[in-house]
Amino acid sequence: MRHAICSATILALSLAALPAAEKPAKPVAEPAAKPRIVDCDAPVRSSKRGICANRLQKQDFAALAPGVTWFYNWFHQTGDIAPAELQFEFLPMVWGNSPERLAGLKSWLAAGNKPRAVLAINEPNLKGQAFISPETCATLYQQTREIADAYGIPTVGPHMSIGSAAGDSITAMDPIEKKNLTYTFMMPYLKAFMHFRGKNDLPGIGVHAYGDINELKWVVGALYKEFGKPVWMTEYAWWGAKDAKAELEYLVQATDFLESSPMVAGYAWFKERSDNAKIGLLQTKPGELTPLGRAYVDMPVHDADVYYRIPGRLQAERYVEAGGWEARLTDDADGFLHLRAGEAGGAFACNIAPAKAGEYKVQVRGGGGAGSLVIEVDGKRVGDVAIANGGWQTVDTTLRLRAGPQRLSIKSSAKGQSVNWIEFSR
Repeated sequence: MRHAICSATILALSLAALPAAEKPAKPVAEPAAKPRIVDCDAPVRSSKRGICANRLQKQDFAALAPGVTWFYNWFHQTGDIAPAELQFEFLPMVWGNSPERLAGLKSWLAAGNKPRAVLAINEPNLKGQAFISPETCATLYQQTREIADAYGIPTVGPHMSIGSAAGDSITAMDPIEKKNLTYTFMMPYLKAFMHFRGKNDLPGIGVHAYGDINELKWVVGALYKEFGKPVWMTEYAWWGAKDAKAELEYLVQATDFLESSPMVAGYAWFKERSDNAKIGLLQTKPGELTPLGRAYVDMPVHDADVYYRIPGRLQAERYVEAGGWEARLTDDADGFLHLRAGEAGGAFACNIAPAKAGEYKVQVRGGGGAGSLVIEVDGKRVGDVAIANGGWQTVDTTLRLRAGPQRLSIKSSAKGQSVNWIEFSR
């Protein structure tokens, strides 16, 4: 758990000196056998989206519930908040190396609780947190796992700090280098942890990121490439953002990346309330969201099984997969986000479900570079609209659509083109 530690302070490494991050895998979302059909403006909760929090009150859950589904509090039980009051799933954590924490988890699970995952070991490489050697970490992980395995629950962990200054880093005999190492970077620590486990059988690895968006994307790709396991981003925020607007822009980019990436199994913003006022999701008064909290709740979901009923106005950020497009805070007259093409030829796809077959008037709210936006349905080109130089503009075309679930894609012809929404009417 982070108190007031800035990422720029704890990282004693140069990312430029490390292997370049792989380009994140393009999300692949296959149509589901049983699609969920919802209205274009219906709130959709993300199964991935959580919050790390130890100052939540009863009213806070109702404020966060439209977009957030789970939370953890670095402990094995919810404390004063009764499970019956929760609109969230609680994931317990064995924070560090103590028999009391293991016994607490065992009792909590024996009481009939069955979370989707148990979280194990908070920042074992960082002073002030679990701070244990890779060998002890492997033993504690196994002890936690044996408790969770008895109930068929996966154990996700350890949950790593990316790196730290030498004085804040654990030192231990490294089984691979055969010498004492001070683990200022998480990768050698994790490799030693895996060595002591003797197998690569983790259902997921956790990590905490407090730098900018490039750090967050890099660390997800690097962890997935090295270990081939789902990544849980169980703490993230940009501690060093210069102001609230920069923090908001970071939250949008980071959360959209984590939501859409197939490398990521879950993520949790740090945190509900914080001494760093820029990053809190909730006001001091219970149940009131900050502007950042409202954005976190409103961030779109990219589930492959969700289809949007038309007629209706579909926001572009409700895409199901995208390559070459990024979500941005919109400067248009209405809307929360828009998608911007980072390259010519990029495409984003949305799941739609026309109520009836027939001809639909389609309006696209676009802008950016001049050129056409090509429209495809289920991989077949069905039309295009022309975007002129200048600001936001609404252009229209007519499409003949069949009834029921299908996928509509829009392809850019120029870098910088943007789409805010697509509206379908009869």
